[in-house]
Amino acid sequence: MLTPQSGAWDDAGLSTRPRRNLMLRPSAVLTLAALVLSPLPSAAVQGTPPPLYPTDACVAEKLRAAAQYCMLAILEEDPTTKPSPHRLERGRQKLERAFAAAEQTSADAGVACADTTVNASEMLDVLDAGAAAISDAIDTSTAEDPKSERRCEAGRHQSAAIACFMLLKEHGHHLMTRVWDRERTQLERRETLLTSQLEKGWTNGQANACTGGPSAEEGVALVEDAVDDALQLALVSPRVPGEWTMVTPDAQVPYLGKTLEPMCSYGTPWVFFTKRGTVNKTVMYYQGGGACWDFTTCSLPTHKTATGPNDNPANFQSGFANFDNPDNPFKDWNAVFVPYCTGDIHWGDAVVDHARGNRTIRVYHRGFQNAQVAEKWAREHFVNPEQVFVTGSSAGSYGAIVNSLPLQEYVWPSSDFAVVGDAGNGVITQDFLENEISKWNVEANLPDWIPGFDVPLEELDASKLLSLSANAYPHNRFANYTTAYDGGQGGQVGFYNIMLNPGNPILWLNWWPPSCEWNEIMRTYVQASYEESPGNYRYYIGSGSRHTMWGNNKVYTDTTGNVPTIQSWLEAMLADAPDWVNVESDDPGLLLSGDPRPDPPQPPYTEDGRIDCEGEPAEE
Repeated sequence: MLTPQSGAWDDAGLSTRPRRNLMLRPSAVLTLAALVLSPLPSAAVQGTPPPLYPTDACVAEKLRAAAQYCMLAILEEDPTTKPSPHRLERGRQKLERAFAAAEQTSADAGVACADTTVNASEMLDVLDAGAAAISDAIDTSTAEDPKSERRCEAGRHQSAAIACFMLLKEHGHHLMTRVWDRERTQLERRETLLTSQLEKGWTNGQANACTGGPSAEEGVALVEDAVDDALQLALVSPRVPGEWTMVTPDAQVPYLGKTLEPMCSYGTPWVFFTKRGTVNKTVMYYQGGGACWDFTTCSLPTHKTATGPNDNPANFQSGFANFDNPDNPFKDWNAVFVPYCTGDIHWGDAVVDHARGNRTIRVYHRGFQNAQVAEKWAREHFVNPEQVFVTGSSAGSYGAIVNSLPLQEYVWPSSDFAVVGDAGNGVITQDFLENEISKWNVEANLPDWIPGFDVPLEELDASKLLSLSANAYPHNRFANYTTAYDGGQGGQVGFYNIMLNPGNPILWLNWWPPSCEWNEIMRTYVQASYEESPGNYRYYIGSGSRHTMWGNNKVYTDTTGNVPTIQSWLEAMLADAPDWVNVESDDPGLLLSGDPRPDPPQPPYTEDGRIDCEGEPAEE
């Protein structure tokens, strides 16, 4: 066993004594790698790990195999080590066998990792390209004489090989233990130590013979580029097209010990849409579209009842829904679009025969099951995003909030999350909470590991969904967006009016009477959520009565009432920047172009295009 002796080893673990033979076999470099990493602490994992999801275990094994091949490929690029085509070919075959074994293990567990993640050929191509780029740069190194130049190049190849091996290996290890490193503190610490070792190895040891060529900073960048390319390929499935694609799931989908049966409210097929981006970040968007909970609301109906090609996000060319807009903060992100057609705010897990007299209507409230199908697909194709943005509009706002919790807890536990409820503030009646929502079988799937969700359904406080979540995941960020008087029959005021007048569709048509009451309750709720959260919750209240913001170009332009644009506010949220603050328009009652309003105006809507909750004309 090699051991470092005082004065004979540099900080990178490479011998500084003269050598007659500069060639190091990969096994020797592995030994050196062990010496380099010996002072580094292991990730702080305590207790027994939960069962690894098969895709996570599969990709972790692929990263381990990639780490070994990356080391070999860089060393074989070094002309001073007498490259061996046979040794490189054996390394390729070893990686191929490791990939095949990982894929078979995953398949045995019921998950087709071979179909959803990088294959051996793709990984070999990107590792070979990375090794060649590193070696080409090292070959420009200079020294005082040919012998010193060989020592220089050998030292830099060895340092780069060790770094590539260890960095990829660390990411594989993190993938298997990330539930205990939720903020990636251990991973980032080890990455910092490894790059520091690489910087030292670039100029010390054999490499101290170098007099020119790439700087240590440039050497680190070369290795990091090679590692990043391999990670992007491993963690973001190359099987996913770069344009919006409709996915039609099987009628039965096994997941986490259950058999999911995705469908819409009247038994028609449910579909969803996906898109691969260019960065390892993911958007999960939950579509809105009303709700239904009894014979009257379900037979009218007051919700969207089908999904299909018309839901394709590529059809939408405004707001954040347009991923082709260069100003869209999410234009380069991977995305999963979760359509809505079940009338249960993406929470339902029940088949209900809603009755009135001798008439019934059967509704498949399968929103939660549909969301889980999308969740399964997402984790198998976007394995470990750096950042996740979860949002949804209207009914989808509630879907986003609740379905984000398993994503944070066990799907992507070390990803940085931002969760925004777009036009879903939880203003409901007690009668609806106690007598209607239970019909969706919500209680069966609430995240009972979070205090406040582990209560009887009638005690669940819909206004606290985000503050409870914020307390459970203090390292992530949460927010509500709404206009001050979110109106229209499909808006928040409209559905609050339906709850206030159960079973009376005539009164539902006049949706505006409770506008001021709704506004007062909503403001109380968001202010309480802010006070009850550990500094990671914010709210944004814009002017007027428009329902939702996601698909409207106002997100880029509207500053009415001295507010920042929604775009800049969300960018601050994503960056956890100091200017991510609570926002409330100082002219909340001003109606903007296209805002819902009664025609002709009726209180609290006024002739001059305002909402006046004081009963008097607004001051000029």
